[in-house]
Amino acid sequence: MDNKLKSKTRLTNIQLIFQHISTNDDIDVIRESFDKYYKNSFIENFSSKKKIKFEFNTNFLIKLNNYYKEYVNLNDYLIKINSFITFDRKFEKWNLINQSIILAAISELTNTEESKLKIVLNDYLNISKNFISLNEVKIINAILDKFINEKKK
Repeated sequence: MDNKLKSKTRLTNIQLIFQHISTNDDIDVIRESFDKYYKNSFIENFSSKKKIKFEFNTNFLIKLNNYYKEYVNLNDYLIKINSFITFDRKFEKWNLINQSIILAAISELTNTEESKLKIVLNDYLNISKNFISLNEVKIINAILDKFINEKKK
């Protein structure tokens, strides 16, 4: 699978997680709906006024979703994420897009071999730049760096 399709699939995973945490609907049902109704459809690109193809790799998305489900089923995942935060606002109080990005990234990084950690990290940071401010990207980068450094130990 090419890197561009992997990035689009990671973006789709962030969207699924966002919808999951905002609605509390079953993430597998959300993913099936995306696959049925959105995959390979054309959507409006607001910046260029052109339609772009909404594409992702279903098998990779299922894998990413399974990583997410495994990660959030850990009893202490919120404690773990909050331990990486150096300011007063707890992870649970963050806006949903930032939470979705962190959860998608950490759940995949948990299951990524050490030699590919920086590649996956950079992809999530590049995706993030489309949705959040540079300051928020820097915060996410700092948290994910702490996570990666702990994983390497």
